[in-house]
Amino acid sequence: MTRDRAELQRWYRQAMLGRIDELQSLLTALQAADAVAFDEARSIGKALRGSGATFGFATLTAVATVVETSADEAVLRRVEGLISELYALIEDDGTDTIYHAEWLVRAADLPLESSLLDGVEDAKGAWSRVSEASGLDSRLLTHAVARYLDLEAADLERPSRSALSLVPEALMGAGRVVPLKESSTSITVATSEPTSLPMELELERLTGRTPIFVVAPPEAIDAVLTSMLVGAETPSAPVRPPTDELDVSERRVLVVDDEASARLYIRSLLERRGFEVVEAADGVEALDKMRQDGPIGLVVADLNMPKMDGLELIWELRAERQWAHLPVIVVTGEVDEVLEMQLLEESADDYIRKPLDPRLFLARVEATIRRSEA
Repeated sequence: MTRDRAELQRWYRQAMLGRIDELQSLLTALQAADAVAFDEARSIGKALRGSGATFGFATLTAVATVVETSADEAVLRRVEGLISELYALIEDDGTDTIYHAEWLVRAADLPLESSLLDGVEDAKGAWSRVSEASGLDSRLLTHAVARYLDLEAADLERPSRSALSLVPEALMGAGRVVPLKESSTSITVATSEPTSLPMELELERLTGRTPIFVVAPPEAIDAVLTSMLVGAETPSAPVRPPTDELDVSERRVLVVDDEASARLYIRSLLERRGFEVVEAADGVEALDKMRQDGPIGLVVADLNMPKMDGLELIWELRAERQWAHLPVIVVTGEVDEVLEMQLLEESADDYIRKPLDPRLFLARVEATIRRSEA
């Protein structure tokens, strides 16, 4: 990316503050099912889809498309989700991202005080803080959220096996979601973050079905996942598994990207999950590292790099017998379905768009490694 491009992206982030104000001004009217507000929200989604693609924000483009095409009853929830994505985009400057849950505060009918969620880092912390401030226990807060977002409260008693089989365990654990039931066209998923549009997009991509969110408090989600998933990450579990339980080669990841900052970010995510990380700045260096530094269990490679890009690296790996089946995830800032189809046809095991959502990225890494072990 050239310096001019980077400056344009910084300018664009600041311009998004105006879009956040526009969307927040619509929330009351959206809650009242005002048809004009629905149209205005979809128009903003359309504008953001176009400008997100222009300035290279692939995730925002996808999320804005979901808002643009929302049915009336889904517009409020999705606008709340879009606001969170815009905040995350503005804060994408190397600082810690704040967890935004204005929808939870509104659902509990609390005043929108900026200090209420100060220091909150995740859904569990937000639910706890709002429950304490409102005097609503988890059951009543769940029903309040469901009413506000026009969703249903979840019944977690009997998740169907067919629904569970559609969603990788890594995604359930990382995203704190529980698949409950499915049909030929939809999958019903319990979550404590019902405005998460990246999760909605990921579930649709993986299952081929339209996700229908139902609401459950974080502690209920965690209890089900703990009992259901072997090795699922829980808030109290250590991030790094015991060394003697790991296959060292499977936990060594080669990260290939010509931007040092991108490599550092991916390294930090992987190391916190217990992976050992090897770095390379392009495909040529990656091949040298693989010949010299011992076995690798997974390659995470940027698509656009000098000397040898991600696609060319896949070709080289598949031409070598010892690396023919080595799992490869390609990271791309492109929004091009034809290109993404080509990546899969050329034996990439998966791809993920920039900017990376940490939870979805780690879920895809774990799922790719598990598939390679099968």
